[in-house]
Parts: sequence; C-alpha cells; structure tokens
Amino acid sequence: MNALTLRELVNKCNVDALLLTSYSNCSYYAKYMNPECSILATKNEVWYFTDDRYLEEARKIVPADYKLVSCRNTDYKKIYETVDFGSIKTIGIDDVKFADYLAMRNTFYGVDIFDFQAAISAPRAVKTEEEIALIAKAAHCNDVAFENLLGQVKEGMTELELAYLLQYEYIKAGGEGIAFDTISVFGEHTAYPHGHPGHTKLKYGDCVTLDFGTKYGGYCSDITRNFCFGKPDPEYVRCYQAVLEANKAGIDAVEVGKACKDVDKVARDVLKKYDLDKYFTHSLGHGVGIDIHEFPYLSPKSNDVFKENQVYTVEPGIYINGKFGIRIEDLLTVKNGRSNLLSRCNKELIIL
Repeated sequence: MNALTLRELVNKCNVDALLLTSYSNCSYYAKYMNPECSILATKNEVWYFTDDRYLEEARKIVPADYKLVSCRNTDYKKIYETVDFGSIKTIGIDDVKFADYLAMRNTFYGVDIFDFQAAISAPRAVKTEEEIALIAKAAHCNDVAFENLLGQVKEGMTELELAYLLQYEYIKAGGEGIAFDTISVFGEHTAYPHGHPGHTKLKYGDCVTLDFGTKYGGYCSDITRNFCFGKPDPEYVRCYQAVLEANKAGIDAVEVGKACKDVDKVARDVLKKYDLDKYFTHSLGHGVGIDIHEFPYLSPKSNDVFKENQVYTVEPGIYINGKFGIRIEDLLTVKNGRSNLLSRCNKELIIL
C-alpha cells in the first residue's frame, strides 16, 4: 500500500479521516517497522507521527508524501494541534486500547469516532509478490532449522532447551527473531494445544510437538512439526496418519472463491471418519503476514473466502488429554487458484 491507497481507503470507509495506531497497520501502510508511531490520513493528506528515536530513519523509508512530525505516537493533543481538524467530523480508528480511545474522545473535540479495524486491516490479507517472497524466506528458515535440529535431539534435554535450540537454528538460517512464543512440548504435554515449554526432560518413547516461526523483513512464518523419540505407541501412529490425511485434504480443497469454512469442514470430516473430530478443538487455520494471525480465518464460523495471493496456514490437530496431541501445520499461499506450499520440510512421521 502507498499514501494514495491509504487516502482512497478514507473515501471507502466514508469518514473524514483514519487514525492508525497499531504496529501492524502502521508498518503495512508506511512500509516501516516502527513500534512507536501513528498515521493520520484524510482524503488529501497523510501525517506520520513518531518520536526523535525513529524520525531520521523514517525519513528514508516512509512514502515521500507522508508529512513526518516529531511527536510521541500517543500525544493526541499534539496530533490534534498539528492537523486541521476543522473539516474532520468523523474519524475511523483501528485496534486501540480503551485508555487511548478515551484520550482521543477527550481530545478530538466535536469528532465522532468509529471502529474501522476490520476495514483497515482487510487489505493486508492479499499479499504482493514482495510480501510473499519475504514470508517464503521466513518459512525456508523454519525448514532449515527443523532439519538441523533433529540431529541434535538428546535424551534428558528439556522442553525449554529444545525450544531455544530451535530458535538459535532459525536465526543461524537467516531468521530475524521469533514470530511468536515457541511451543515445545513432550509426551502428555503435547495434548495442550498451546502448551508452554518447561523443565520436563525428554525420555525414550516421548512424542514431541514443535510449533514455531521466525520473521524476515518484518513478516512472519508459522509451522508445526512432530516427531517421536524412540518407538511410538501404535495409537499415536494411527492418529498421526489421520491428522496427516486431514492436513493434505484441507490443502487440496483450497481454491479461489471457495469459503474458508468449507475447507475447514473438509479437514474436519476426515477426522470424523476416524472418530477423532471431537479432539479437534480449534479452527483449521489463519492468515499470516506482519501479524501471526490475520485474515483470512479458516474456521466453521468464518465468512472469509480464498483469494489469489493470500497466505495462510492449514493446521488440523487432535488433543487427547492424558495421552498425546498431534498438530501438522503448513504455511501456504494461493497461486493460480490453488494451494502452494511455502513450508517444505518433512511432515511424515519421524522417529528418532
């Protein structure tokens, strides 16, 4: 997106101005990853507010027709004094804290404030070729890291040790930090969909789930892989093959124009065939970009449809308390109307 598109978005939302305060939206529209900024756009002009720590770097990166102002991003009084609010009677905002909303309401005199988070964020769902290339690079770092990790797994290492070893590997592969907190869990802990790694030690016979992602150029990757440390339980093997079948069916079902909830159902129906659908307790997937979770959403209640150049996950899983959990997650993009894998490392059952 550029300043012109952001101004056009003001018209589309039918308000006098838009005020962007979230890191993700500001980063997307300004093409500068800055955690301390705000952007105010009217139909004719765009202002970029940030403090002196970022101002000079911002001058070299943000669109040339943005008006840069040295200002703390939550200094709504200065924003009000800088911009001519005489013609602004309605303003749309994105994802803001309630305290910030109150500060805006008490500062922007005579202005009606409306929630336009969905409208502001929605354009991020369809990626440019440049964005897809950044996400693909982040996904490649995951692939390399996982393959390099497998040869270093040892009995007695803890969930935390494995998590940080994995993070070190994707930084070595070119990643630029974690996209989210790494999930690294052993044995019965794999039955927690978002389990927190701790000091549990790896022992022979354990199953392992790793859900991880790095960033590259400000864009996220996301993948989940599993392996068994020693001979697995036959029930685990049976369930693994069912989840893998659901993963592949979900990927194959994607096509441009298809409802995301219909693809969710395809994968869910595979697990139902094996009487495992009751253990699938989350949605099939989500969009990925600057945020780890964004449009589109692949869930039974989603109203989203697949579009060319979207990036998303397909991640069916089952979680049987007291036994084990399995999630197989791939990162994909819609190319030529169908799914195209960005995650390429092995997802067949691995036994170390």
